[in-house]
Amino acid sequence: MKTVSIFLALINSLFAGFLIALNLSYNGIQWGILWWSLAKLSTASSIIVIGIAVWLEAMGVMRPNLILLGGLFLIALGPATIVWALHIALTTGRAEYHMAVYAGSLIVQGMASLFGFTEESRKVTAS
Repeated sequence: MKTVSIFLALINSLFAGFLIALNLSYNGIQWGILWWSLAKLSTASSIIVIGIAVWLEAMGVMRPNLILLGGLFLIALGPATIVWALHIALTTGRAEYHMAVYAGSLIVQGMASLFGFTEESRKVTAS
């Protein structure tokens, strides 16, 4: 499970960085929708931070407590992203399929992180 989590952390972090670059270059920061831009930028930044934390925990530099919280955050963020993609599709008629796939990837990364954490804690208690 840790291998899946590490791989998805890389993919999701790269995609979040792409979304940050796209948001800043395409729209810029407009004062009328500043709160929405800040919400998107902070969410993408936290996905990148969680991805870095997964890598550091896999190397043994970090304790797995933050990975547990990050996994729960990603599991909650995934359905919220799916609902947002459906909202955009229903209101504008533009289907955001890539965001729905990204949301599924976030859910799988969060679950893999949680399952990897539980497997590791079982090994510690068994020995």
